Amino acid sequence: MSSAMDRTLSSMDAPFGAGMSSLGGYGGQLQSPYLQFDPLLLEANGGKSEFIFPDGGQRANRGRFELAFSQIGSSVMTGAGIGGAMGAVRGVQSVSQLQESIAVRRSQLLTFITKNGASMANTFGTIALIYSAIGVGLSFVQDSNDDINTVSAAVATGAIYGGLSQPPTNKRTEKALSMGQKLWQIRLKRSVIGSVIGLSASVAYVLLFNKDKYIKK
Repeated sequence: MSSAMDRTLSSMDAPFGAGMSSLGGYGGQLQSPYLQFDPLLLEANGGKSEFIFPDGGQRANRGRFELAFSQIGSSVMTGAGIGGAMGAVRGVQSVSQLQESIAVRRSQLLTFITKNGASMANTFGTIALIYSAIGVGLSFVQDSNDDINTVSAAVATGAIYGGLSQPPTNKRTEKALSMGQKLWQIRLKRSVIGSVIGLSASVAYVLLFNKDKYIKK
């Protein structure tokens, strides 16, 4: 009886931390479960990518499908800006020759700006849409070298847009038709020119952003 009381008294006299060490604490101290976290979370990025991917994702950056939305949107805005600027220049030249009131000339100038801006935005957006769609499709075929997909998508986009778009009704087109050329021949020529433009632009883009990979010093 006396020995049991002695053990009880000795446990009561022991430090609080030593008595609680059997509860899973470290060093005789209680550990809160809310303090159990990875220290890497306090570092910048935690040594990982800033992008969120589905379970099993292995990519370290955004894919072509994610980039397609920003590419199309930026292309539309760029086309609208370029077209609006060109329309403003043409509008000023045309309005300066009109002998009308300020309100009429202002209306004509705004018409030039909005019409040219919308037309150029439509062109740029269509090209970006075709390029993104082809690039996304090629990324499912092979994803080992994205530069190949970039060049292939640009060449195909130039060929498709140049061949399927309506040739402009200008003197050059009228002269080609008067000389006996067929419409499909004109479209084929435009398709070849579009392919060359796409190839040149894509190669320049790849070499600009990946010059260390292809250009050895």
